[in-house]
Amino acid sequence: MESILSPGIEVKIRRMLKKRISQFIADAASDDFESLALQAFEWQCQRIPALRTLCEQRGLEPGEIQSWREVPAVPALAFRSLKLAADPEVEIFRSSGTTSATAAQQERSTHYHPYPDLYREAIEASFPNYCLDSASTSMLALVPDRRQLPDSSLSFMVDYVVERYGDPTSRYAFGTRGLDFSAARSWASARQRSRQPGLILATTFALAQWLERLQRLGLRFRLPPGTTVFETGGYKGKKRELSPSELLAALDEHLGVGAQRVVREYGMTELTSQFYTEVLHGGDADLFVAPHWMRARLLDPETLDEVPAGQTGLLAIFDLANLGSAVHLLSEDLAVAEEGGFRLVGRASQAQLRGCSLTAEELAGPPQTE
Repeated sequence: MESILSPGIEVKIRRMLKKRISQFIADAASDDFESLALQAFEWQCQRIPALRTLCEQRGLEPGEIQSWREVPAVPALAFRSLKLAADPEVEIFRSSGTTSATAAQQERSTHYHPYPDLYREAIEASFPNYCLDSASTSMLALVPDRRQLPDSSLSFMVDYVVERYGDPTSRYAFGTRGLDFSAARSWASARQRSRQPGLILATTFALAQWLERLQRLGLRFRLPPGTTVFETGGYKGKKRELSPSELLAALDEHLGVGAQRVVREYGMTELTSQFYTEVLHGGDADLFVAPHWMRARLLDPETLDEVPAGQTGLLAIFDLANLGSAVHLLSEDLAVAEEGGFRLVGRASQAQLRGCSLTAEELAGPPQTE
């Protein structure tokens, strides 16, 4: 399935698709999701050899696919060994990997991102709706900035959010040695004195570290009503972790932030967009919802068939903003679909990822023979 398009035609198609997707992200009424999804996949197959190989292995003609659900989902684990990029990368994002330097080099997913402008547009169209009550607020970031982690997609997002929506009192409280407790305490003290609410941007682990330190020291803050916590990510195999209920209880006790002000976010290095919970709009605290340019469904880990509603399956995500790599992605997370969104269940075991592994092999193509 060799590309038959001339470079000039490919450039025109890319510009047209990017423009349409950009407009659709900003305005759901501007276009049709299904049409954009099918055209984006067909274009990616022209540009990305691994996707062409996958279609060849399955006998698929991209132009004949009738539904976004029929687009093959690319396993996230394929980003560990293949370069899936439709154009030269502008940003390179890597997952946190493992603690072993050698293993990390082998197991870290790498997203060669050619269109970070779509990333910014996705943030603009989703983050304020789910996380902000006002156009500008004081922010505390318990996340490394881009100078510390230039290849972190989360740092890219947080830097953009702080610059775009944070007021002059915003600050980072994460240094080379991890959580900067003094900076975090100083910000919380200032919020308490000013009686002006703020926004805390944190990974689950960094937030737990801060709360445990406050507990050890017997410190309690009463952050102003309207203060929001943006929580993302897990513990990445850390030895000590708080359960979700323990974390919420500690937030209430030591910062005065109730569960109805804790927004959870789900994102991946391999994705461009994110899912959020809608607690600020009265939604379920554990139900992740998709912005209009994304879709989520649950697949059987072995067969990759869609599972009935209410059953656990692997989370598959269609993200139009992922135009530069793979619009249909298969995560390694288990979830259950409910009306309006999904609930995370946990990580799939390696034994459960048979379907993912087989698809990754198809992307790589048949073994070379001498």
